Amino acid sequence: MVGDGVLRWLLDSSRVDHVISVSRRPLSTQHPKLESVIEADMFHLEHAQALRDFDACFFCLGVSSIGMTADAYRRLTYELTLAVARQLIGENPRMVFEYISGEGTNPNSRQNWARVKAETETALLAMGFRDAYALRPGFIEPMRGSSSRDRWTRWFYTLTAPVYPFLQSHVGRWVSSTDLLAAAMLELAISGSSNKTLNTKEINTIAIRHCGTAGL
Repeated sequence: MVGDGVLRWLLDSSRVDHVISVSRRPLSTQHPKLESVIEADMFHLEHAQALRDFDACFFCLGVSSIGMTADAYRRLTYELTLAVARQLIGENPRMVFEYISGEGTNPNSRQNWARVKAETETALLAMGFRDAYALRPGFIEPMRGSSSRDRWTRWFYTLTAPVYPFLQSHVGRWVSSTDLLAAAMLELAISGSSNKTLNTKEINTIAIRHCGTAGL
């Protein structure tokens, strides 16, 4: 859902010239500046040559830890993210790598997912990209028709859509949207920031500061 929403916003942005999406399945989204690369196994990219000389990678792939073993979650969060990053860094010396983490990430947390995400963030920030960021959004409103492939996630967002204005006004520091997230990611890729790990409030502030509410 996050990747779909971020992609739609980037395609509508006049600041973006070309986008390559890397996914396991064909996308329903079509656009003149969009190229799609299908990779059955993200651990071993078969089309790495098509992913050269890019300015930024917005890594939005992720899974919920609910119902997963600790080993399985670590493999699909830490190991997969680092595997993709290692395959990109050699061919993209000017790349900025941006990782969608999550609000509550903490290396000292009692929750496994929070510790694994924290370990992933630390490894990425030290990998040697020109620049790198970990974004920690909380509740994310899907925009521009984006949706999750997971049925339960779609139902959850359908049910919570009517109360989003209430959440935004009362607990806005934990509430963002795919538009706000994409706007912040693009601004970080272009202008950078001394803060490499950003929570929901900081993400929203960057997006609104540079785009304004009218541009989102």
